[in-house]
Amino acid sequence: MNCTIEVGRIGAYINIRWIKNKRDEVSTDRRPFLPTVINEIEKRRGLTGTSTLENEFTAVRSFAKYISRSLVMDDLTPELIRGYERWLLDRGIKPNTSACYLRSLRAVLNRCGADGSRLFGDVRTGKETTRKRAADEDTLRRIKHIQLQEGHFLALARDAFLFSIMAMGIPFIDLAHLRKSDVKDGFIVYNRKKTGRRVTVKMEPCMQEIIDRYSNHDSPYLFPLLRTGSEKEYNALLCRYNRALAELSAMMGLPLKLTSYTVRHTWASMAYKRGVPLAVISKALGHSSPVTTLAYLKEIDDTAIEQANKRLLIEFNGRT
Repeated sequence: MNCTIEVGRIGAYINIRWIKNKRDEVSTDRRPFLPTVINEIEKRRGLTGTSTLENEFTAVRSFAKYISRSLVMDDLTPELIRGYERWLLDRGIKPNTSACYLRSLRAVLNRCGADGSRLFGDVRTGKETTRKRAADEDTLRRIKHIQLQEGHFLALARDAFLFSIMAMGIPFIDLAHLRKSDVKDGFIVYNRKKTGRRVTVKMEPCMQEIIDRYSNHDSPYLFPLLRTGSEKEYNALLCRYNRALAELSAMMGLPLKLTSYTVRHTWASMAYKRGVPLAVISKALGHSSPVTTLAYLKEIDDTAIEQANKRLLIEFNGRT
């Protein structure tokens, strides 16, 4: 029996064929799609990073919006996944964001027992090289010395951005949730929201200067960014922070658009260029593996590599 079912809001059509006879294998996975995958994600709560869970929930919500009907696990086909990828791109979703959705969805489905390699074999799940994300030192100096209205959120966003770099690339989510109690004996000690790994940062005078500028005796937080600390409040704050950084980039005519991600790429690049070992950079960033850190260092230009090689060759030739 052949039937055509309309899915999604843009008129995508998927042909699902049921052929039943004695020679065919009949699939028996009739579990409802949405409850099955949601339950699978919830089972990992507390066992994996919050960011990973959020990515998976976001991907599932997006896919559910695309199909806009009830599915069972048997209904998943490579054609359906290809249609979803086209739907994402047609809606203006960037290729890397689309690939992130597809990777997250594939990970959940694999855990549910689906054949991810078959379902996702024809869609792009890898990352493309993105524009430069790290700011150079001249840009940082310009950001530091630009005159901004005191008390304006733009000034607070600028100072939070600089403090994040000074604090070894602390992610914005961790910066916003820093409490005064996290500062002990001249060190900031916190656990990363994403990985749970503990990070210790030595408090330097330039960092203390920024903290003193925003000292608020009525708040338990180090910076006046959050009040309740709820997820909804933080998400709104993150959007406001990135809008402020974008405004700052435009105001200064920067070739690089500043975002909350710029901080970690900048600190990693600066440390690497100064010869800090990869393992040390990885630990400072709170990464679970140096492999993750390598993604932050892909922007190191060829000149730095050439200079490093030149130093090695000079040393080598000097010994021969």
